[in-house]
Amino acid sequence: MTSLHEIVADGALSQVLRSFKEATGIAARVVSPDGDPVLAPSPWEDCFLCALVRASGEGRCRCAQSYARAAQQASSIGEPYTFQCHAGLICWAAPLVAGGELLGSILCGQVIMWDPDDFFMDEVAQRTRDLGIRRSRIKSAATRLELVPPRRVQSAAELLSAMATYIVQSEDLALKQRNEIYRQQRLLGEAIQERKRLEQQLSVGPPVRSMYSPRQERELMGAVRSGRRAEAKRMLNELLADIFLTEPTRLDIIKARLLELAVFLSRAAVEAGAEPQLILGLNYEAIQKLSCLDALEDVCFWIVGVLDKFLDGVANAPMSSSGPIRECICFMHENLSSRLSVTDIAARVHVSPSRLSHLFKAETGTSIMSYLVRARIDEAKRLLASPGGNVNQVAEQVGFADPAHFSRSFKRAEGLSPSDYRRRAITAE
Repeated sequence: MTSLHEIVADGALSQVLRSFKEATGIAARVVSPDGDPVLAPSPWEDCFLCALVRASGEGRCRCAQSYARAAQQASSIGEPYTFQCHAGLICWAAPLVAGGELLGSILCGQVIMWDPDDFFMDEVAQRTRDLGIRRSRIKSAATRLELVPPRRVQSAAELLSAMATYIVQSEDLALKQRNEIYRQQRLLGEAIQERKRLEQQLSVGPPVRSMYSPRQERELMGAVRSGRRAEAKRMLNELLADIFLTEPTRLDIIKARLLELAVFLSRAAVEAGAEPQLILGLNYEAIQKLSCLDALEDVCFWIVGVLDKFLDGVANAPMSSSGPIRECICFMHENLSSRLSVTDIAARVHVSPSRLSHLFKAETGTSIMSYLVRARIDEAKRLLASPGGNVNQVAEQVGFADPAHFSRSFKRAEGLSPSDYRRRAITAE
């Protein structure tokens, strides 16, 4: 949970308080739950009467007690609390609350809302009589106090409350992001160490530098389509470990690989029923952000965030897409290399072949087998663009027993043969 120290350590808060003072003419400071100033002008030069009161230890103690009570009251009512301090000046406090716990408060003042007449002087003198402050000095200091009308006090209090809420929420979000980054770095480090250990066990020479396998990618896509968040994140870490081991110093190559991976993730999310326009917008936003990143840990956190957003899109997909059709799509993508029939797929999702065919066409606009062929062609395109493997091997990997049939289907879908596609893809790299 966010702490008061973390909030104060952020230099932005000091700037916010300075801007508040410039905009309103009224000083603001942060105090602890005990009422002690944590971030404040020194030595409270903005209020001459406060300086007189706080010159003694007893005066400072009373100030702290007054501020602590105000913070507790503001926290209990959930809004800024306007009060008279122990010396009789007007202050208001906005609570800094995170996770239901009072971290402290932003204190604003001290001001007066009426002319400092003799009655006011007598009241202040009576309240501070045992602090050894001469009345003449009280009068001199009181004349320098800011006279603020009640309406302005209310407006400043509301602004102060908005500031406090924003500061805590922003810091809390930043803390959660930092914790997530640290967690992700730890998990990625563990995945890399495990990958190195396995390589050392399995190889007799230097470890073979290779990109992640198509199987890993298919499993990740399957986890996304079925909305299995924890499993998807585990698989992503495995892929990241392979990528970082392959190109540990080439940030440009790593970013290109992760951008490609983000495209596949977005397609998996749409296939699982996520709103296409939403995913397209997220994809565009992610691409724009990636171009601005120049640190490996930021890039790593970026792809994890992309995965989370796409999974959120899957989780919020219409219910129809989360039933038999969604399961049907996941099953096909996870078994592209197998010979599948409508009957096989229907048995998997416990729906009759005719019923499944009807539902699938109604929801996707295409037949089951047409969708399966399209998925196989898309997977073939990815494999053909990757190093290693020939056309016959790719055909087998995507479920075509006959390479000739594969070539005909591929050319019909893409307008060129698998061999030509492969040559173009390799040349483009």
